[in-house]
Amino acid sequence: MKIWLSDLTYTQQTISSDIIPAAIGMIAEYLEKEIESEIDIKLFKYPEDLIKEIEKKDYPDVFGVSNYIWNHNLSSLFCKILKEKSKKTKIVMGGPNFPTNDEEQQIFLKNEPWIDYYVIKEGEYSFFRLVEFLLDPKNKTIEDVPNLVFLEKNIFKKSEKVERIMDLTLIPSPYLSGRLDQFLDGKLMPVIQTNRGCPFSCTFCTEGQTYWSKVKRKDEDLISNEIKWITKEITNSKNEFTRNDLLIADSNFGMFNEDISTCKIIANQQKTKGYPKYINVATGKNRKEKVLEAAQILNGALKLAGSVQSLDEDVQDNIKRSNISSESIIEMALNANKIGANSYSEVILGLPGDSFISHKKTLQTLVDASFNTISMYQLMMLPGTELNTKLTREKFQMKTKYRVLPRCFGYFNVLNKEYCVAEIEEILVSNSTLTFDDYLNGRKLDFFVNVFYNDAVLEDLFILLKKLDLSIWDWIYYIFENYEEFEFKNLVDLFLQDTKNELSTKKELEKIILKKSNIIKFINGDLGNNLMFKFKSLSLTKFAEQMFDMVETLTLRFLKIHDSCVGDTEMLAKEIVRFTKYKIVDIFTTKKDIESEFNFNIPLLKKQKKILVDNNSKCSRTYKFIFKNKQQKEIDNYLQLFGGDTKGLTRILSRVYLKNFFRVPVAISK
Repeated sequence: MKIWLSDLTYTQQTISSDIIPAAIGMIAEYLEKEIESEIDIKLFKYPEDLIKEIEKKDYPDVFGVSNYIWNHNLSSLFCKILKEKSKKTKIVMGGPNFPTNDEEQQIFLKNEPWIDYYVIKEGEYSFFRLVEFLLDPKNKTIEDVPNLVFLEKNIFKKSEKVERIMDLTLIPSPYLSGRLDQFLDGKLMPVIQTNRGCPFSCTFCTEGQTYWSKVKRKDEDLISNEIKWITKEITNSKNEFTRNDLLIADSNFGMFNEDISTCKIIANQQKTKGYPKYINVATGKNRKEKVLEAAQILNGALKLAGSVQSLDEDVQDNIKRSNISSESIIEMALNANKIGANSYSEVILGLPGDSFISHKKTLQTLVDASFNTISMYQLMMLPGTELNTKLTREKFQMKTKYRVLPRCFGYFNVLNKEYCVAEIEEILVSNSTLTFDDYLNGRKLDFFVNVFYNDAVLEDLFILLKKLDLSIWDWIYYIFENYEEFEFKNLVDLFLQDTKNELSTKKELEKIILKKSNIIKFINGDLGNNLMFKFKSLSLTKFAEQMFDMVETLTLRFLKIHDSCVGDTEMLAKEIVRFTKYKIVDIFTTKKDIESEFNFNIPLLKKQKKILVDNNSKCSRTYKFIFKNKQQKEIDNYLQLFGGDTKGLTRILSRVYLKNFFRVPVAISK
């Protein structure tokens, strides 16, 4: 039996989902372990590779595809193509973004008749049982296959659910077998999973269902062997591009005692091999003392993700997050600063009960707690979540619009026929407590936090504010309320206009994405970029002069309002803004060093307990702002991978901690 498994991603702008497809690798490994008959399995990540195989016209008996919000239409397209070319091929789809109730599941399957079976929940065991049935259907029925949804003669059918795989050691590693070797091309990020499940019940998340409530862990030796194998392959790679990051696909990493063991294994690889430099993971929502311990072990590679979503008590009750301690999350951020670890939090605008005021208060609390990064999202109506149900929509008067998902679009030529495809996501734009105008105002506030707070862009200025006992949040909100008289307003207006323009009806978008000319506009970055990072890239490049002019003027006003312009504080503030500008401006578009004279020793500012601005503290010196070789190499790697235009910089900014690429000030005279 010939089996193809795919976890497809878009590639024509950038690689939209740049994760090694370990999930389908595990399905393949489990299948080969359990099936006694001879089977031939091929894995696909890039559509171009799948197209080459299709054009050989030697079609598979079974085609299995993943279904996520970022690749559903792409996967479905190839399902349709294969079914048209090979009626015998059984099409099997699986993945989390599938409706939860029978009525909507039936509609899903009727709208996509090329799908023969949908596997819900975990895929390894169910897919094995399905293949087993297809190989030998005698004395069996399709209803015996667990976790299966399908149409039979247009009649909706659903098999009995099966318990989860409780012993994850039953799933062999696709890394250790060499099955994933083809995907170690330097472009895809390695991913491991140490456990499955989540003890929390968040209504906006696909893992908030009871099915996932018990956490099951992989064997420690298996985890260790996978980490060592990945490290060896990455560090010995001869690819033009190499990744220095690792994704841990756990829902709450660091919360459990066993996670500490995993951290020690990774730390040993960091010490001996220098990998990984960055670890992407959702850290635990509770037990922050454990999470902090994990961060300490991992030498700054781990961002502590205190994902509050909202700190409003009514919102938390509405989304079933009342069992998550917000106080613990805030405390974690404060302690993270003490140990030099980066902290990170997510905020979602538009959750049930949310308003502009509650959104603002959440952001203020997170800034006051000194989270290093705050990621702000709109509420996506994900299929397969409790939030995305008719009952919840009606209860909270939820109104939505649609947009094309950033980076998820393309056109493909398959057997001399051209196809256009893109992913469309549903976004909440108002509810019973949030008007559309408040939604836009909330997005604008998010933009200001992203530009001026995240990535330590204004770190030196914020040090000054703290030492003057002034609130960083008050400064941010002052900028937010007073920007309109400056040229920077043009950029904000463009952001708001694009925010409105990207929203449409589903039918309108479906028409737009059918035209190749429109898909090309998306690919070229004229349409469909991540607006938050697109406009941040513009603020640091084309609008950098306007931004820093505004920051200087409004900072001086802010200091005067708070009676903080004492002595030479005004001159110091001006110099700090200029100092910051030279560290940041055009870091991705030029390799040029910058040299300039200053009247203050600004790097010394961090070490002072309080600001001493007088004649004795003045010390004229010249600084040269340079890139270290390691910095420049990493910048060049990203530029080669994603490009240096606006869409490339947008992609880069969504992946890096920008502070790591700032020019380094070096005093060259006293």
